Amino acid sequence: MYRLTLHGVVFIGVTGSCGKTTTKEMVAAVLSYQYKGHVSQGNRNFIMEVIRSILQIRWGHQFCVQEFTIGGLGEAIPLERQFAMFQPQIGVVTTVGDDHISAHGSREAIAAEKGKLIAALPQHGTAILNADDPLVLAMQHRCKGRTLTYGLSPDALLRAQDIHDDWPSRLSLTVLYEGESVRVQTQLCGAHLVPNVLAAMAVGQAMGVSLQSAATALASVAPVPGRMYPIESPDGVTFIRDDVKAPVWTIPPALDYVRRAMAKRKIIILGTLSDYKGGAPSSTYARVAGQAVEAADYVFFVGQWASRSLRAKRHADDQALQAFVTVDHLNGFLRGFLQPGDFVFIKGSVADRLSRIVSAWSQKSSGLPAADSRELNHSVTSPSTNEAPILSTDGTGLDQGGTQLVVGLGNPGKRFDHTPHNVGYRTLELLAESLQATWAEEELGVVARAHVHGHPVLLVKPATEMNRIGPWMRQLADQARLKLQDCLIIQDDLSLQPGVVRNRMSGSSGGHKGVQSVIAAFQSEEIRRIKIGVGLPADGTPVARYVLTPFDTAQRDTVEQACRQAATRVLEMLKTHPGLPRKRRHPKPGKV
Repeated sequence: MYRLTLHGVVFIGVTGSCGKTTTKEMVAAVLSYQYKGHVSQGNRNFIMEVIRSILQIRWGHQFCVQEFTIGGLGEAIPLERQFAMFQPQIGVVTTVGDDHISAHGSREAIAAEKGKLIAALPQHGTAILNADDPLVLAMQHRCKGRTLTYGLSPDALLRAQDIHDDWPSRLSLTVLYEGESVRVQTQLCGAHLVPNVLAAMAVGQAMGVSLQSAATALASVAPVPGRMYPIESPDGVTFIRDDVKAPVWTIPPALDYVRRAMAKRKIIILGTLSDYKGGAPSSTYARVAGQAVEAADYVFFVGQWASRSLRAKRHADDQALQAFVTVDHLNGFLRGFLQPGDFVFIKGSVADRLSRIVSAWSQKSSGLPAADSRELNHSVTSPSTNEAPILSTDGTGLDQGGTQLVVGLGNPGKRFDHTPHNVGYRTLELLAESLQATWAEEELGVVARAHVHGHPVLLVKPATEMNRIGPWMRQLADQARLKLQDCLIIQDDLSLQPGVVRNRMSGSSGGHKGVQSVIAAFQSEEIRRIKIGVGLPADGTPVARYVLTPFDTAQRDTVEQACRQAATRVLEMLKTHPGLPRKRRHPKPGKV
């Protein structure tokens, strides 16, 4: 009812798969050069924010700018109801991409949803459409009023040319409209933001703001935090934060920007990728990683699925591509890695909290305490060639040649016996029993030494908790001069039914934090493993509690049999290790 009373206010809706917030802010800046109005805050774009925008209109306001999102199916009030309340007179569509592709199925379906903004315009309304996006341009058929197109296409009514964005320069372009041209200097980073600049200037034209006035207004618009947002630290490290979301389809333009940047070293940090279609997640991460290493000197992935990127390594010792389990692990590494003159591009989603990278570096530059040193010490370590091999209890070192390391993942302490997370410990006990190996308490954990085919095998139950096992295992392997191929881990697996045992020669962690830690420490997924199914809790118990709770009586026998089977599998894997010398075959008598 209040909206019906606001006759002198032009309501402007902005939608699109990306660039909504940046476009909205620039539209508000252009219009504010000549008018007074209201703009929605941040990226708030659901129904309650639409209501707030309407209710915040006051006497003297001449415009209201609000962004809209389609969200996932069932996530928000239908757009038709939102538009019926907002009653837009100008509708801006930036682009149609793969955001929410899993919910809507195709870009065409996404375009149909976003096009509802254009269909909601009255006969005296104006549609501002991206001429470079066929799905957006096609929306002009849904417009009952005027259409004003923008883009790089020669058919666009308002178009751009002579674009420059090479860092440290900010984005500049020449804008042409109806025979007039103006040079626009912005504070923005990235040529892929040109459509957003043009959309704002097109709205200005629809509202009677001259090109020159619009250009003057845009010169003062700062980048939106988290969206190609530059931060230059006092010690000369430059960060570009684009860490609100990371749909895969938006990665190539961002990489092109990094490729054009001029800097001493270029570093890309990527978090969780989203909205990808076709292909397995692992192949998607590897593909993006391959593209990234071509654009920068170093590429670091961080997060639960970071190890998937390691499949794009160009060779086993490729340090240009690395993966980290947590932001704290990455920060620990960066503290000794970044140098003055470095250009660091950060892209991920809000849930990744990659802004902590900049915060931690700011603290370092200011001499303030950084994150918990216990976390930072678990960053990736370099192989050590100077330390002596791990000594056995009788004072002799590990034999060289054919040595293998078997680590059972688990948590030390009696209270964790017979729990899902400690099936690796139990399997090692059964394996040691079959090899007649004796356990001994040592600094590195509970250790048993045995021989398989005459070559030494080191069985270890680590003296460190599950989630921190990677750096410990890397240090042990380095001191023993073992390669990753010489190592084997035994783990629990929630995705397998209790009693099921699987062999794997490589692969991602599957979300297992202990395996994540190992992969991050070695910077490779090429590690042999035996997986023992423990199943998911059937009674709603939180997973974190379930894996640390002893099995009930009914499950214990099943899991015990699985551990015996796993011990046999480990022995078979040890016997077929490629590092062991093959036995020479002698011809049978009478055979040549």
